[in-house]
Amino acid sequence: MSSFRLLYVTRRFRPLLGGLENMAMRLFGELARRGHTTTVVTPRWQGDWPAETDFPGVQVVRIPPPSAGCRGEATYARRLATALRTRFATTDVALVSGLLADAYTTLRERRRGRLPVALQAQRPGVQGDCHLQIEARGGRRLKQTCFGADAFLALTPLLQRELTAAGYARSRIHRLTPGVPQRSVTEPQQKAEARRNLASADPALALYVRTPLVVYVGRLRLGKGLDVLLAAWRRLAERGRPGMLWLVGEGPDAGYLREKTFELGIASSVRLTGAFDDVEDAFRAADVVVCPALDDSVGVGLLEAASFGLPIVAADLTTVRDFFRPDVELQVYAKHDDAGLAEAIAAAIDDPAAAAARGIAAQARVRREHSLARMADDYEQLLQRLITGRTPEAAL
Repeated sequence: MSSFRLLYVTRRFRPLLGGLENMAMRLFGELARRGHTTTVVTPRWQGDWPAETDFPGVQVVRIPPPSAGCRGEATYARRLATALRTRFATTDVALVSGLLADAYTTLRERRRGRLPVALQAQRPGVQGDCHLQIEARGGRRLKQTCFGADAFLALTPLLQRELTAAGYARSRIHRLTPGVPQRSVTEPQQKAEARRNLASADPALALYVRTPLVVYVGRLRLGKGLDVLLAAWRRLAERGRPGMLWLVGEGPDAGYLREKTFELGIASSVRLTGAFDDVEDAFRAADVVVCPALDDSVGVGLLEAASFGLPIVAADLTTVRDFFRPDVELQVYAKHDDAGLAEAIAAAIDDPAAAAARGIAAQARVRREHSLARMADDYEQLLQRLITGRTPEAAL
C-alpha cells in the first residue's frame, strides 16, 4: 500500500485530553508506523503552547484560536483557510473532525483543487453535529456544503443512523469502529503497584490496599453525569460504606464539582485528581470504573476502561448498548437515577467475582472488535481509496 500525507483539521488536540483526542493521537502514531504522515491543524488555545510540535510522523500546527462571537469565528475561519491553502499542495487527503464551521471552511478551500475530504461526525444527540447544523446560523448553507464531502465517517451505529436520517448520501457514510490498545487484565500486584505509583506522585491519592476505589476518567463537566455520580456517592457514604471516589480529568465544571463535594459532606472520600498524561495507573488502581454520561457520545472512554478488563458501571445509553451487552459485559442503570447508580456500584464492590467476570467479557469484546490495529486498518484503507478515487459504496 502506498504511503499518503493526511491533513487533519480539529478544534481539540493534544495537550487537550479526552477520548477522541487520545484516539486520534494513537491512530496517527499507528499510521506513522505504516509509513504515512499526518499534519494536524488546530487552535492554539494557550499562549505558552508552541506554534508547531513534531511527533514521529505527526506535525501539529496551531493557529490563533477563535474569540467569542460571530466576528471571532469569522476571523478564525480566515486563519484556518490560510493555513489550509498553504498545505493543500503537499496533502493527499483531508480529514475534518466535525460537520460544522471547520468542515465548511475546508470544503470551500478545496474547491480550488481536487483534494478528497472526509468529514468525521463528532457526537450524536442534541449536542451533536447533525442537530447543531439545524440550530447553527446559516445551517442550511453549512449542511449543503458538507453534503459535498467525499466521505462521512461514523464511529458508532447511532452516528451512522443520524447521518442517514439527516440526508447524507448513504453511499458515502462509512462506519469505522474506534479502537484502543490491547491490555492485560489487572492482577492484584499490578493494582498495588499502580496505587503506590500514584501515591508517590501525589500523597493525597494514598490508599490502604483494601480500600475500594471507584474511578471516573474523562472531562469534568456536568453533561458527563458527575452531579448524579456525587449524589450516588453520598448515598453510599450515608450507609457507612468505605471507599474512595476519584474524578480523573479536567474541565469547566471542576470548581463546581469540588464545592459540591463539601456541600454533600463527601469531600473526605472524593478526590479531583486533575488530568494525567497517561491514565493507565488510574485504571490499574481501580476496583470499579463508572461512566455516568447523560448523553450519547463516541464512547472511547468506555472502550478504554473495558480494555483493562475492569468492572464497569454505565448509564443506560444507546451507545453503551451498541458496544456492550448489559448484565453480561457491564452493569447499567437509568441515567439521572443516583439511587440506581449507588446500588450498581455497591453490587460491583460486594460481588467482585461476578463484576470481574463481566469486566473480562467486555475486554474480550474490545479485543475482537475495537483493537487499535483494526481501527488503523479501517482508516488506512478508506483514506487510500479516497485518494485513488476507488472508494466503494458503504455497506449499511
